[in-house]
Amino acid sequence: MQTRMRGCKAIALVIALFLLGVPVALRADGSNGVLKVTSFPSGANVSVDGVDTGKVTPMSISVAVGAHTVVVSIPNSGWNPDSRPFVVVAGNNDLSVTLLPILTTGPPGPKGDKGDKGDLGPPGAPGAPGVPGATGPVGPAGATGATGADGATGATGATGAPGAAGPQGSPGINNQGAWHSTTAYNQNDAVFDAGSYWIATASNTSSEPSPTNTNWEIMATGINNRGAWQSALAYNANDAVTDAGSFWLALVGNTNSEPSSSNFLWLLLAAQGAAGPAGPPGVPGAAGAPGAAGAAGPQGPPGPTGPAGPTGPTGSTGPAGASGISHAYIARSTVASMLTYQGTDVISLTVPPGLYVIWGKTWLMNLDTLPGPASCTLSTGSDTTRVSLLATNQLGGDRMAVSVQDSATFTQTTTIMLVCRHDDLNNRGITANDGVLTALAVDNLN
Repeated sequence: MQTRMRGCKAIALVIALFLLGVPVALRADGSNGVLKVTSFPSGANVSVDGVDTGKVTPMSISVAVGAHTVVVSIPNSGWNPDSRPFVVVAGNNDLSVTLLPILTTGPPGPKGDKGDKGDLGPPGAPGAPGVPGATGPVGPAGATGATGADGATGATGATGAPGAAGPQGSPGINNQGAWHSTTAYNQNDAVFDAGSYWIATASNTSSEPSPTNTNWEIMATGINNRGAWQSALAYNANDAVTDAGSFWLALVGNTNSEPSSSNFLWLLLAAQGAAGPAGPPGVPGAAGAPGAAGAAGPQGPPGPTGPAGPTGPTGSTGPAGASGISHAYIARSTVASMLTYQGTDVISLTVPPGLYVIWGKTWLMNLDTLPGPASCTLSTGSDTTRVSLLATNQLGGDRMAVSVQDSATFTQTTTIMLVCRHDDLNNRGITANDGVLTALAVDNLN
């Protein structure tokens, strides 16, 4: 009965497509694949090879196998359209698109009308009085009185006490690149080894980092540390570099594209901490007592003031500022998880309060001899992405990549989860592999 219903639905779809005048490239037949398009924000129009599908995201449509041009857009909005080539294969094809905002400036307003001529002003005030006459000549100067004797020099003030030393700042991270067995490492040296990033908790040599080695502590997994950024090197996704005192992660492959807060090819993992404030100055020494005045001569100048005591030494520099905070969070899992009918948490990520754009991605594999449907969603309440997997070892259909995206605002620290499940109780052999979950704060795009 189920097979007969599917056949009826397929016949009805073909008739509807011909009645609507849909081009051959969009009609479903034996050489077509299913194209599913999702976007952020959702509700965007989708056209294939210049033909409007009449649908908005999230949507799916049957398209001929081969290369196509897919355009996702929201007309008359603040979002740039996204146009990209896409190769459709037999079976299910997922395309996830994130639209970028348009930065525009409104046109100048029209020139205002010329104002009316003002009324005649009142009469001006009377003119200023005339210039006074010239001053008479100066009389002859009187004789200068004798100079008085200089007063005695005052005693030098005592030296001020030195300012208190500021507390020692916390040590920074010393990036040493890839781990080598012959290199001697000190505490807070950071290295890359076996696909992970480690920091030394104590001085050691020939002690390879591992989860059971107390000489090392893991900082990040799945990151390829490439050391200091160089313009001549080619970088791949998940390569990490240091540049201008900060630590960056490559989101896509690139060459000669220096990391910065406005470069979308890189993600800031840790910003350089600000310099700590200077220590307070020492207390100034007391001023020396003024010298005794000499005998007053006729119209003589007073004796000079004794010199001020020397300034106390400057206090030591205060502690270094705390490390900057990244506004992007990423988690990766390389563990294969068996799906259940109730749902399996493939990977999770905890973020502080804020507004985020969230991406979750994994790929599903069917180990069962029966075909089976499956679905994935985010714990934030995103749309559900559904796929249908063929039986195991059926090339091109027993495994499939699945992506989910959403945006959400959190008022408190929140754990986000990518959850997948099998949707057929007769199939119990579907696994989720290599899960990635990314949360990007929206203010990081401003």
